[in-house]
Order: sequence, then C-alpha cells, then structure tokens
Amino acid sequence: MKEYISGIISILAAFQLLFVSVFLFTHKKGKRINNRLLGLVFLLFSISLGDFALRISGIEFSIQVLHLIDDGFFFLYGPLLFFYVRNVIYIDQRWKARHLLHLIPYFAYCLYLVYLLGVLDPEEQRQITQKIIHASLPAWMYLAGLSIYVYTITYLWQANRTVNTYRSVIRNKFSSLDKINLNWLKFIIQSFTAITVIAMIHNVIPVLGNLIFLYASLILLLIFTFYFINRVLVKALNQPEIFAGIELQEVREKYTGSKLSEDELEQYFSLLLSILENENLYLNPDLSLQALAERMQISAKVLSQVINQRSGKNFFDFINSFRCDEAKSLLRTSDPQVTILEILYEAGFNSKSSFNKEFKKLNGITPTEYRKSALSS
Repeated sequence: MKEYISGIISILAAFQLLFVSVFLFTHKKGKRINNRLLGLVFLLFSISLGDFALRISGIEFSIQVLHLIDDGFFFLYGPLLFFYVRNVIYIDQRWKARHLLHLIPYFAYCLYLVYLLGVLDPEEQRQITQKIIHASLPAWMYLAGLSIYVYTITYLWQANRTVNTYRSVIRNKFSSLDKINLNWLKFIIQSFTAITVIAMIHNVIPVLGNLIFLYASLILLLIFTFYFINRVLVKALNQPEIFAGIELQEVREKYTGSKLSEDELEQYFSLLLSILENENLYLNPDLSLQALAERMQISAKVLSQVINQRSGKNFFDFINSFRCDEAKSLLRTSDPQVTILEILYEAGFNSKSSFNKEFKKLNGITPTEYRKSALSS
C-alpha cells in the first residue's frame, strides 16, 4: 500500500514537473535563459521522480547503474537555482567560463558512474546499485552523503541572500514594492530548501534502522513536492514579468568616490523637501528615485545619497513617511463616511496591506485605531 501511494504521487508530480519544464523551454515571454534554467531544474526533478516511480514499481533498467544518474542531480539543483535567481534579478548578469567550475562536483559524480560501468562487471554493478536503492549501505556512507545536501543548501542560502540584497536596493529606488517584491522567487528558494532538508533527513534514517520513519519521511517528501509544483503552476508561472533588474554595480558600490560636500547635501535635501511639500509628488504611487532625481536635475545616485545621509532612511521609507503624514491628515479631517481604502489611495499608496504595514510601523497603531482616537478627541 505504501509503495502504491508513493508511486501515484511520484507519477503525478513527475508529469506536472515535465509539463512545466516543457512550458518554460517553449515560453517566449521573459528572458529565455531564465526560463530554460528553471525549466532544466524542473526537468531534472521530473526525471528523479520518474525513476523513483519505476523503482518502487519493480521496473529496473538492464544497466542498473542508470538508476543512479538522477542521484547526482542534487549537485545541479543548487547551482542552477542560484544562477536562475541572479539572472532574474541582475539585468547585467553575464555568463563566464569560470561559472563552469560550479559543475565540477557533478562531473566528478559522472566520472564515478563511468568507473562503475567500465571497471565493474554487471553483477558487481547490480549489487552496488541494489544496495543504494534499498538503503543497505554502511552507515558512514549515509553520513558522508549529507555533504551533498549541505552543498545544495549552501547555494540556496546564497540565492536567498541575493534576493534580500535585491530587496534592499529596490527600497532605495522605488516608493512602492507591490509589483517587484519577488515573493514568488523566495517561495521557490524556500520550497527547494525544505525539500532538500526533508531529503537529507530521509537519507540519514537508514542509519537508525527505523523503517516507519523512513517511509514517513518519504511520503512527506512526495506530498510537499506535489504541493510545491501545484503552487508554482498557480502562483509563479502565471505571474507576468513585472520585476525590474538591478545592476551589479549598484550592489558593489554605494557612494564610493562621492564628492558631495556637507553644504551640497544640505542644499539638495532642502530642495527635495521643498519640491515634495509644494508639488506633492509623493501622492504618485509609482514615484521612483529616477523620476524624482530628474525633477531635481541631479543623478539618482546623488539623490539616494542625499536621502540616506540626511534622513537616515531609504527612498521607500522616506517617501512613505510623507504618505503616512498625508493619510493622518485625511483620517483626522475627512468625513467619517470616507473609507480608509479611499484615503490610502488618495495618500499615494496602492495597496491596503502595504498602507497598514507602513502606517503601523511609523505610528505604532493601525489607521483604524488612529481614526477612532482622532475622532474621539
């Protein structure tokens, strides 16, 4: 019964992953290299699940070493997802020959398989393959195998750091992040991390010799994989290409070589406050650092430095502080029949969630609580 359930889930997930992979390889929107990198990850994942379904169904290749090919895919998932994230985020990401160094562990694993095929006779190959498939290897080999999962998690951690860096930079460029927060990308990274951790636990259980935990971890791994791919189908693949890339140079350098004096910083900051207060530019929900810099006739880098060093805030928080002040004024003076939703749009926000979050962060209470307090006083 356990094998039947595992086989059904594996086959369903494998076909869904294969479908998504084909879709990405043939998808014409967005950067082709991005689609193909993610498509390759899903294709490899589909092959792994397909091979697992064959094994638990009792179907074996005549050359049994072929069943071990997909075990080496964990050496590829991390690098592929890492470079996928970098290509999604950085508009000036370029492929270089040295990037192939990330594939050395996988090539080493392939050489190991070639060794099994070329040196061992068919019976020895079968014995080794069966021991791997049926989790009957010496305990130290399973513990050593943890390094594969640590290798993958290291790349996923780096990918997550890249997304966090992106978020930090865009807060200095945009006053609204609802369309460029890349939550779906975080979801992919976190899901693959969870899958890797569950697989790592499943790999260690044979050392303990507990078959119940072994099957439980396997079912958990398959169910989570099935959940993940369905979320990807609904959430990620249907999302249009609405994120903006950032240049690597923006991450590596902030205000290196800036020649702005203290007097110039103060002068530009005074001009900035004057423009914002007189022209109410912050009421535009799509206001960007570049647009405001053009209005002031200075570079975006200079404006960013002025805001950071004079207000102690990034562009996102700086502009939203004006919007929150505007919202507070409207909450105090507007007719009670005017809804908070109408007020947040009038104040320059474009989503209720971001408005509530920023308002409470600055004032310690929600807009509704602030309005009640203002009306009762």
